[in-house]
Amino acid sequence: MLRAILLSLIVFQFAAPSVFAKEPAKPGKAASGIHAPKDAKPGSYEDWCEEHGVPESLDTRCDKSLIPAFKATGDWCKIHGLPLSQDLKCNPKLKIVRPSKGAVKGGK
Repeated sequence: MLRAILLSLIVFQFAAPSVFAKEPAKPGKAASGIHAPKDAKPGSYEDWCEEHGVPESLDTRCDKSLIPAFKATGDWCKIHGLPLSQDLKCNPKLKIVRPSKGAVKGGK
């Protein structure tokens, strides 16, 4: 009986961290294929977050440090915690389109 309890405790010790973790471990941004590479030009085809469907350089869900800039310009939905310019719930007709390959905002 004591052996069974000890074995259960040992198994629980190794299983508990993965079961009770707040978030699953995520691979690095570039390695995941979901996020833009760090050297992607803002406004380019490569500057895209597949996970959220917005340009990576403007993605407040991936980069929380962008939030104050959106709030400062009044482009913020307090209800959804997103820029209004990306909030499809408040703006259901909004179309966020990924630039075509080779295209960069501002030309050239």
